[in-house]
Amino acid sequence: MRRYQSFSLHAAIDRVSRVVTAITAGVTAAALPLTVLGVGTVGAVIFRISDWSARTMTPASLVVSASDLPAPSTALLPEAAATETSAQTEPTKQASGGKEDEKAPQTDADEKNEAQAEESDSGKGKVMEKQIKNTGVSYGNVYVKDGNSNYDVDIRKALGTAATCKIKKNAGYQVLIVHTHTTESYADSAKSWYSKKVNPRTTDKSESVVAVADEITKKLNAAGIKTLHITTYHDYPEYTGAYNRARETIKKYLRQYPSIEMVIDVHRDAITQDDGTKIKPTVTIDGKKAAQVMIITGCDNEGKLDFDGWRQNLVMAVQLQKQLADDHPGLMRPLYFAPFRYNMDLTPNSLLIEFGTDVNTLSEARYSGRMVGESLVKVLEQYQVS
Repeated sequence: MRRYQSFSLHAAIDRVSRVVTAITAGVTAAALPLTVLGVGTVGAVIFRISDWSARTMTPASLVVSASDLPAPSTALLPEAAATETSAQTEPTKQASGGKEDEKAPQTDADEKNEAQAEESDSGKGKVMEKQIKNTGVSYGNVYVKDGNSNYDVDIRKALGTAATCKIKKNAGYQVLIVHTHTTESYADSAKSWYSKKVNPRTTDKSESVVAVADEITKKLNAAGIKTLHITTYHDYPEYTGAYNRARETIKKYLRQYPSIEMVIDVHRDAITQDDGTKIKPTVTIDGKKAAQVMIITGCDNEGKLDFDGWRQNLVMAVQLQKQLADDHPGLMRPLYFAPFRYNMDLTPNSLLIEFGTDVNTLSEARYSGRMVGESLVKVLEQYQVS
């Protein structure tokens, strides 16, 4: 049965991008890290990734060139250098997994299309609001979805292991926050439907995942844990290759600020069912709706990723999952222990965190950002050194 699966999302675009690149470059299928089942008409690639069913996608739908994208207003164009934000808020997707079409960010024309779509049922899709329940391996109130075939998660051991982390308050930068998919955005309001003509991406950083990460940044800085929030576009004007571009950004700031102990890549998810229904993972906490959150940590499942430090990341991920489950029951989706790298090999304590989906509202995601920031402070303070 064809389905977009939430726990395989990040892997797909990353791997599909390599399929498309390899095919266009004339690389043989045997050299690819996945199973290519064949090539159909109009250059369609038939492939199988992880637990996904075979499906076809055309390279044309996966690669967006700068010339194909409408230019945003000059005020929203990416800056030549990364913008650093700390306590202040700058006015401000993923080599992920077939989550949504790779279209240009929202424009005035898109808003007009959305208004027209509201007048026609054919332009609408259903939104299902639900709390995603805990599944997978568990220990106490911590749940992990294990996507690896060669490694089992020992949650109890991870909780009892000290993370490779030394936090110095009121010192140099301790945490780096980035966005592989900086233009990922949210629904403009809570509705039971979505417009099929509107792509949930924007170059307005005050309406995207950047605003969510700003909430985390504020909480960390207020606690004396100096945090550097980089808002560089890595998925615009070109989407394919976003993880490679984000990797270079992370490496740059790790060199510039060797005091950094943790890197967090902030995203938002997207879950679409076979019938086109989009899932809105939501929970009510203290009388207010919040977007559910999913932590992702990678693993070198087959020993081919040059990723020896994944166990250190797993320890931090499990400990943060536990703290959040204690502080805000229901907020967390099961932690995803994934057979991929996601640039987490660059430093210990690297995490990828998904806040809601494209049909959650920004206010719901920002509320979750504040709660994650508060719980992260508690975890990092356990590793404070003088």
